[in-house]
Amino acid sequence: MKPNIFMSYSRREVGFVDQLTGRLEEEGFQVWLDYRSLIPGSPWKTQIEKGLDESEVILLVVSKESMASKYVELEWRRVIQEDKRIILVILEAVDLPEVLEKYEWVDFRGNFKAGIKELVGQLESPVQEEHPVPQTGFKIPGVVWWAFLLSLVTAFMSLFSLWSLFVPFFLLPLPYRIFKRDFNITQVQAALWMLPVVLLLTAFASEGSEGNASGEVTGASATALGVFLFSVLVVPVLIFVLRSKGMQRWGKPQASLIKFASLYRPEGQPPKAVSFFIDNAPQDRHIAAEMARTFEKYDHPRAADIQSAEAVFVLLSEFKNDTEADPESQSVFPVMIQTCEPAERLSKVQWIDFRRGVRNLDAMARLLPEPARLLKALGVRPMGNQLTLPPIIMGMYYFLTLLGIFILGSVFKNAWEFPDNFFAAFFPTAIVLGLIAVLLYFMNRGLIRRKGRLAGFVSFSFALLGFGVLSTVQTFLPAIMRSEDADFSLAEAYPLFAFVVGMTVMLIFLGFRYRDVHRWFPARAKKG
Repeated sequence: MKPNIFMSYSRREVGFVDQLTGRLEEEGFQVWLDYRSLIPGSPWKTQIEKGLDESEVILLVVSKESMASKYVELEWRRVIQEDKRIILVILEAVDLPEVLEKYEWVDFRGNFKAGIKELVGQLESPVQEEHPVPQTGFKIPGVVWWAFLLSLVTAFMSLFSLWSLFVPFFLLPLPYRIFKRDFNITQVQAALWMLPVVLLLTAFASEGSEGNASGEVTGASATALGVFLFSVLVVPVLIFVLRSKGMQRWGKPQASLIKFASLYRPEGQPPKAVSFFIDNAPQDRHIAAEMARTFEKYDHPRAADIQSAEAVFVLLSEFKNDTEADPESQSVFPVMIQTCEPAERLSKVQWIDFRRGVRNLDAMARLLPEPARLLKALGVRPMGNQLTLPPIIMGMYYFLTLLGIFILGSVFKNAWEFPDNFFAAFFPTAIVLGLIAVLLYFMNRGLIRRKGRLAGFVSFSFALLGFGVLSTVQTFLPAIMRSEDADFSLAEAYPLFAFVVGMTVMLIFLGFRYRDVHRWFPARAKKG
């Protein structure tokens, strides 16, 4: 009979642990993993102790973070006192407490499949280790070397786009960040997709400069075009590698993709009725109303108050991070709709992630009578500190950020190529850039934090039009200020070009995802 397994680890290694658990479950093992196993309505500490008591084997994932974690230490010290079996899963070679050196171990620093095969064999038939557990040495999977080499290439190519600022800022340190396992995949992907675009604009600017200068820049234009063509081949490959299973195991949470524990498609008989209460800030009432409508569609009644509810959904955002409900005596479901810091008593409860948009409400309504299945189907693994937004909001954020960078980069490029033009329009340019910076700050604040005067669809739309006006002014300002015989830089047209193209894409995207935007911007306080 296969032994029950308890997974002891640091949440910094959640990508690796998630895949390890999945493979062990495929082999028929029962694995207790906190964010898949904790259910509402019972103290998390009691559940962890029960998970330890009911497990025959404890897999201790060894890394720098896990060996420094007081919670992990409490788990393995308790297991030692109970004289249970421990297998060390070596993710990083680190100094171990002497008491752990005698236990079985499996080295996962290299080939994951080989490590799984060896671990399954040891779980079914214990072995006497012939070699001491590795506590020194550096070994990494082959896919990491591929990611490192490809990132070196993209880092070099980003040197041709220094004027854009955004692209080299994330791509130049990427090789180092890959070895450190702490790159932010959301930001890196955005920079990688932008790299070919920026390189193409660099090539056009060099070509445009040729017509007004000597033929000395012909080589620069050809080089930039060649780098662009090469980037079209390299960038998709690197993105594919970064999103591969091997790199998802390797990276810390911020390097991991958002992943649901499992998929669930509602079917079968209507669920048993469960009284519910949605605890939300007034600013989040649009989402609360949609959830309530869906629950009532499946005949779940609204509770008269929070104390009498069988299930309490707490919408967590910048406007609310706590609840009057007791997560140790009620079924409390924290629903993260915006990245924030939950109250201490909610931080140990598994939460549902709506930060990328409200989805699967029908599945939630059907599984409401079964909290454990609900969280297994709709809960997500811990995400780390990466910025998580609905796709349409993330697109707006990057559009504004990149547009601001394009404007600033075009000014720098124009100043470098034609300093006389730049100094002729210096003061008007500085004023326009100042207005753009202020507007950009408040618009991004409204998007990310959902706070301020621009945290509303109408006000944000007017601000976006103002941004377009300033982009147009910045585009034509150098032409107005310079003399008739002065040279022209194609980089001057980048801000208006970026605004027109970006707005076209955003409007198309908005047509499909308007409801996400409507939910995201906070509801205004009701008058009276």
